[in-house]
Amino acid sequence: MQKFLIAGAALLVGSMAPALAQMPPMSINWTGCHVGLNAGWVGDTTRFRFAPTGSYLNPPGAAAPPNVAGTGDFATDIAALTTGKSATDNGGLGGGQFGCDLQLGGSTPTLGIPLVFGVEGDFDGTSLQTHATQAFAAFPNVGNPAFTDAARLQQASDALKWVSTIRGKVGLAWNQFMFFGTGGVAFGGYQTNSNVTFGTVPVNPVYGNAVHIGSSSAEKVGVVYGGGIQYALNNNWSLKAEYLAFNFGSQNVFSPLIASAAPAAGGYKWLTLVSNRAPQTVRVGFDYHFGAPPPPPPAPAAMPAPPPAAPKVFIVFFDWDRDTITNEGRQIIAQAADAYRSGAPVQIQVTGYTDRSGSAGYNQRLSERRANNVAKALAALGVPPAQMVVSGRGENDNRVPTANGVREPQNRRVEIVTP
Repeated sequence: MQKFLIAGAALLVGSMAPALAQMPPMSINWTGCHVGLNAGWVGDTTRFRFAPTGSYLNPPGAAAPPNVAGTGDFATDIAALTTGKSATDNGGLGGGQFGCDLQLGGSTPTLGIPLVFGVEGDFDGTSLQTHATQAFAAFPNVGNPAFTDAARLQQASDALKWVSTIRGKVGLAWNQFMFFGTGGVAFGGYQTNSNVTFGTVPVNPVYGNAVHIGSSSAEKVGVVYGGGIQYALNNNWSLKAEYLAFNFGSQNVFSPLIASAAPAAGGYKWLTLVSNRAPQTVRVGFDYHFGAPPPPPPAPAAMPAPPPAAPKVFIVFFDWDRDTITNEGRQIIAQAADAYRSGAPVQIQVTGYTDRSGSAGYNQRLSERRANNVAKALAALGVPPAQMVVSGRGENDNRVPTANGVREPQNRRVEIVTP
C-alpha cells in the first residue's frame, strides 16, 4: 500500500510538470498565513486478532456442561481467532487546512536557498473501512457427541471516519517551488465492529447459540510524518502534493457474550478484538496566501566607476638652442602652479624635450636644463620640489615628427603634467 500511494504521488507531480514548466519563473516569499482545500486517497493494511479476556467458566455450583470446557472445540476456535488476519483497503478523503509560514533568507537563488519554517493544521473526512472475515468448518462436539458445532464465523471492520493533524514544517524554497518535510500529532475518529458466532446443532441447553458482538467509537491520538512539494502560481495562490503516514497504535474492542440460553452469573466471559492502525495518505490541494509580501525589488545595478580624470598638461615652449623661460612660458608655469594648489597635493611630472637639430647627446643635456629651469620656477611659485619628478627626454617623443637636423618649434618644450 505504501508503495502504491508513493507511486501515485510521483505520477501526480509528474503529470503537473509540463504545465509548470511553461510558467515563467518568479521570485516568491512564502512568509504569511494561508487557507486551502485538499482531496486524495487513504489506505491501510489493518491486522485484526481476537484475544480471550477470560476463560469460558461453568456456572457456579453446576456440573460441567457439555461444550464449555477449556478444551475441545472452544479452545480450537479461540486459537484460530487469536492467530489474526490482515485486511487491506483504501478510500477517499477530503477537507481543508490552515497554516502560517516564515521564510528566512533571500527570495531568489542569487541570494542563497532560503529556509521556510511553518505550522499547519488540517481536518479531513475519509471513506476508509477495512474488513476481515474468517470462517471455521463445523466439527463434532468434544464434550457431548449429541451436539455438533455449526459453521462459525469471525467478522471485523474498522472505519476511519475522520482524521486531523497539527504539524510543524521545514522547507527549502527555490523560485516558485518549496520542498518540505513535516511531522506532528494526529487525531482520528474510528468506528470498530466485531462479530464472532459459535453455533451448535441442536441448540445447547446451557448456552444456546453463543454470539460475541462488540462495537466501539473512539477518538485516537497518534503521530504523523511525511513530506511534499508546493508550487506558487503567484504571490497569493499555490498548489501542493503531499504524502503523510500515520500511526494510531492498536484499538481494543470488548465483545461480550450474548447467549440464547442465559448463563448463570459469573459464567461466560468475552473476547477482545485488537486492531492495529497505520493509515497512509496521498493528497493534493491548493492554498490562498493572505497578505503575501511582494517580492523585493531587484538590486540596483552597480554603477560603473567613473573614468579617471584626464591629466592636465601645460606646455612651455623654448627658443632654438635656449633653456631660458620666455614671458609666455612664465604665464604657463603660473597656470600649472595654480592648478597644483587648487587640489590635493599630488606628484607632477616636469619633462624637457628638444628638436632634432643638434646631436643626441647635446639635445639630452639641453632638455634636462630646460626641465630643471621650469622646476625651479614652479618651486618659486610654491610647488614643493619633493612633489616633482624632473627629467629630460632629449630629441625623443617629438610632438611633431621630423627628420634629423630640422628645427621644429613645437618640439622645443617642457611638459608639466598634473594628475
